[in-house]
Amino acid sequence: MDFLKAEIERKKRQVSDVLVGPDKKYFKRGDLRAKETKEYMEKYVTPREDEIRELEEMKKKRFEKVDKETFELGELPRVEVVRRLRERFQPIILFSETIEESLKRLRKLEVDEPEDVRGIRNDYQEAMEQVDKAYLNEILRFETNKDEKSKFDQQQLWESKFTYEDILEMGEKLNRGDLDHDNSIPALKTVKLSVKGKMETGTYTQTKSYLKPLLRMLKKQTVTDDIRDSLVNMIKRCLKREYIKCHEVYMEMAIGNAPWPIGVTNAGIHARPARENIFSKHVAHVLNDETQRKFIQGLKRLLTKAQQYYPTDPSRSIDYVKPPLS
Repeated sequence: MDFLKAEIERKKRQVSDVLVGPDKKYFKRGDLRAKETKEYMEKYVTPREDEIRELEEMKKKRFEKVDKETFELGELPRVEVVRRLRERFQPIILFSETIEESLKRLRKLEVDEPEDVRGIRNDYQEAMEQVDKAYLNEILRFETNKDEKSKFDQQQLWESKFTYEDILEMGEKLNRGDLDHDNSIPALKTVKLSVKGKMETGTYTQTKSYLKPLLRMLKKQTVTDDIRDSLVNMIKRCLKREYIKCHEVYMEMAIGNAPWPIGVTNAGIHARPARENIFSKHVAHVLNDETQRKFIQGLKRLLTKAQQYYPTDPSRSIDYVKPPLS
């Protein structure tokens, strides 16, 4: 008992010396916990001064690099600075901030957050940027190899595996077939670089990216039964050039004709009349998932192009437009 009393007295004395002042007869439990935490940190946790110093030096070097790059590159156009800040969802200019300071702020943001923040942008705009980049690379490659190709063509005589009779036979076949379709495939560079050509190429690139998930599911045989049935019916009617019926199947798959278009939900524990007619085939798949919406939209674009390349009677076509007279 004496030992227990002595220990209690020691604890009381320790608490009074540490927490309770001369004018207080009590203390808070939070103050005691904070004091114990502080003592534990001082006793067992040693500050890693080397790591802190390293981080500060790296940060200082990074900012020095930013200032150096800003000085070497000079001032970016104000339009470009605004565009980059908007891409990162940052304010264009802060209060009492100059143009040079906003440029430095942009450089620091690009160093601190180098990740690509364009994932939520418009995918059509992304496709158009890829098209512009591809055209620019093609033009640069053509300009660099232009002189070398001219010298090479002057020095070398090309050999052909075709005889003169084969060339005459191919010449007779030139006037056959669909001339408009043949001309639309090897489009001229002037057409490709026009606004309409860029928009069509961007749509083509976007459609390719839209259809990749569907092709992947078809390859792995993971397509659901209802979507597979709709695809089969669409392709059958498209091969027969029955574009109106094909469009009806597409609308059933995309929007559906069920009383509950967003999905089938249980209204109660008892079966309702004609409930067996509401099944997954009549669910609006375009509303289920963003990926499904994209490849369904890509299928509609393919249907439009199929009608354009393989026309049929106006009574079986969607939004029939009379072709121009040649």
